[in-house]
Parts: sequence; C-alpha cells; structure tokens
Amino acid sequence: MAHQKRYSSQSSGESSSSSIERSTPPPSPTKQCSAERLTLPNGTTAHRVPAPCHSHDRTIPFYANGNPGVSVRNVLSGGHVQDSPERDFKAGSLKIVFQWPGYDFSDVLHARHITINPNTKQELVTALCTALHKFYLSASKIPPSVESGSWALCSRVRLGDIMLTSIHFDAGVWFPQFYVLRK
Repeated sequence: MAHQKRYSSQSSGESSSSSIERSTPPPSPTKQCSAERLTLPNGTTAHRVPAPCHSHDRTIPFYANGNPGVSVRNVLSGGHVQDSPERDFKAGSLKIVFQWPGYDFSDVLHARHITINPNTKQELVTALCTALHKFYLSASKIPPSVESGSWALCSRVRLGDIMLTSIHFDAGVWFPQFYVLRK
C-alpha cells in the first residue's frame, strides 16, 4: 500500500476542512540546464560552458558579493567565497568530473577526474579551482575538436575569464558548472 501524506490549507484566517490526499510519490528530479547566460552587475555577460544537463536535486551554489559565481582567478590567488557560511558543512569524499567542450579524449582524461574531501565550502571551491587549473594546463597543450574551437583553452578562453557557479550531483559523481566571461 502506498504511503499517504495529508495536506491541509487555510486561507484568510478561515479554517478549512478540505484536504488533499496524495497516494503517489512526488515526481523524481528532472535534468535541467542552468541559464545560457548571466549578466553581471558591471554589465559583462558570462556564457555557460556547454555540458550535458544534470539533476539539480543536489546542488551546491557559489556566490561572491551576493552575485552567482566565483572568479577562478580570484580563488586561485587566495580570495574567499563570500557567500553565507554554512555551519557543519561536510561534503565528504566527492568524485568530480570536469566537462569542457572539445576535450573529451584520453589525452586529458587523467585531469578530468578527481576525488576531493573538503570540510568547508571554501575548501571545496579552492579544490575545484585548483583542479580546473591543472585541467586547463593539460588541455591547453592539445587542440580541441574542431567543432569546439570557440571554447579552446588558452587561445580563446583565458583562465581569468572562467567563473565557477555551482556543482551538481548526478549518477554518482559531481559536475562543476562553469561560465566564461565574454566581452
């Protein structure tokens, strides 16, 4: 027998005797893609790095000064994540997979897969940005697939133009979501 949950509602201070019974479980999370573009307060546009859509039921977002995303360059030079602190944040061991258009082949496979064990959100962001930097250095030594030329690391995308906005859990691994500043 399916578990039933009872919901009731009240409006304008009146009590209501009506209730809704739910005999089916809530729908499972769907795979969603983040917005294609973000417009920053200074008017700069950041474009989402194309990657397969992931489940957003387990997402850790990152903010700086109340705006979505943190600059990879700022984090690598010692900057802090300036979002609200989370007490008792413990991510545990996380398997991370980097996805970047044009760099899916075995030459950079070792740099695309990492495991980290952060205790704070700052440690998580720092580990992700450090790993992205290593991936960037490995991938920038080889040309990307032709159809991904506009996302070529070093020649078209500089490390300083990359923002980390969130990380999403799907199919047993975590996938960072990146945006690139375009002027």
